[in-house]
Amino acid sequence: MPIRIPSHLYRNRHGTFYFRLVIPADLRQAAQRHEIRLSLHTEQRQAAILTALPLMEDRPLLLADLRRMADNDETAPPNYFNEWRDMLFKNTALKARIKSLKADLDKKDEIIAGMVPASKAKIVAQIWHDKGQLHGKKELEERLIFPWPAEKTKHFTELHAAYMKSFTHRAEGGVKKPPTRKTIEAYEKDIGFFIFAMKDIRIGEISRELAGEYFAILRKLPGNLSRIAKYRGKEISELLAMGDPPQSESNASKKMERVSTMFEWALEEKRTWGIDANPFRGYGQASNNESARRPFTCDELRALLSHPAYLTKHFRSTYSFWLIPLAVFTGARLGELCQLELKDFVEIDGVPCIDINDINDTAAPGDEEKGTRGKHVKNANAKRLVPIHPELVRMGLLRYVETLREKGQIKFFHDLNHERRDGPAQGASNWFQGFRDRAGLTEKQATVFHSFRHLFITRILDAGTAPHLLAPVVGHEAELVTGKVYWNTRDATKRKPTVEAFKLPPELLTMFPCIEDVTFTKKQGAKAKITS
Repeated sequence: MPIRIPSHLYRNRHGTFYFRLVIPADLRQAAQRHEIRLSLHTEQRQAAILTALPLMEDRPLLLADLRRMADNDETAPPNYFNEWRDMLFKNTALKARIKSLKADLDKKDEIIAGMVPASKAKIVAQIWHDKGQLHGKKELEERLIFPWPAEKTKHFTELHAAYMKSFTHRAEGGVKKPPTRKTIEAYEKDIGFFIFAMKDIRIGEISRELAGEYFAILRKLPGNLSRIAKYRGKEISELLAMGDPPQSESNASKKMERVSTMFEWALEEKRTWGIDANPFRGYGQASNNESARRPFTCDELRALLSHPAYLTKHFRSTYSFWLIPLAVFTGARLGELCQLELKDFVEIDGVPCIDINDINDTAAPGDEEKGTRGKHVKNANAKRLVPIHPELVRMGLLRYVETLREKGQIKFFHDLNHERRDGPAQGASNWFQGFRDRAGLTEKQATVFHSFRHLFITRILDAGTAPHLLAPVVGHEAELVTGKVYWNTRDATKRKPTVEAFKLPPELLTMFPCIEDVTFTKKQGAKAKITS
């Protein structure tokens, strides 16, 4: 006997379930359709029934909204029904999360209610001491007095040294990855600056007020204290008296955030350090610049592509030509592009793709000792397959890759310095900052190289692509369970339409020249034409 499927569900020939709703005749003009079918992203009947419940419950409100549109001679906007479904799914997930958190709170309330009062605990500890189960006054005090008196806590330098040593205990592939040498040096310097500014005091003496005073000093000090000669050897009072422009708010916040992170680490073993609070928590706001970034507008992109290099098709380096179109049509990060190797250009199921990965099988012996930075990605989601956009194919990217392979090259950007500690992206970043300024885009922090990534993501979402389809292409975590569990990470054919959803006005596309029309100028002044 066949399994009966509820009338509000529909299963297509591939086995995927859809929510089905027949629109009443008097509302079809407003809805612009006779019925709606919305994917439930599952092939399991029971899962489909449960997933469709919030849609069924909200159906009267949906029809009421359509009736309001019909009464006002309005029509449903594009993607109206998909957005209705996604909103209900999100609300359902949030309600489940709230319910789970409330259950956890109730359980913890029960635990707290059953705890022994502090006064009784002291009596019990005293009895243990009298029976010899607590040996000596020191052991008793350490159990009865917490946090420790400030004079018994360790100095800031001791906590700093222990925290830096903890980085070496992180295992490759663990939850917390070992930081790069550059990151370790930055933490060493930024956290150690507290000692220079406030002296090596005991950590129990650091109050919220003292942390606030330190933050106020940081916000007044100029940047690059270790790089600019006139600042070296000066005391804090002398640096402040110079009256130079202060460092950016983000840099000051980053220093506070790093000290705060160290104290959070100490709180995980608070009995070792004798503290029960992080006085630096909440002062730093290092993520402000990230939220200030925005996509490039078409006018700004036109300004970049109107640079003399693009107009004359003469470029000083391969990266000064390829980085911008690669960023525009892949949405990849600067570091991901700069570390590309020719083996990362692959073909999957007949679809040419870029494989963004952290495989370092071409690293030279001794690179780690020299501090050379190998290939790396931001997180696990960043390892991904990105189909190559048709515009990059038109520009000759694949032909150029084959040319480099014939010449025996390994790196795509062979003229970037891959041996520097900060990686090849540092030189490319410096180049783009100057290129952007020369193009007349001087809005600091808002328009940066990352703005190409924002442009790619924004225009694809504006085209109506579902976020869970875009997430694996740009290296974000999929919000829906289907995106996390069922998405085939090597399925290029399903990712290809997502990439091709990125569109630019035709007049902008014509400003990207083909590789055969481009001339690269070597540093010595000679010119080498790249042809296929």
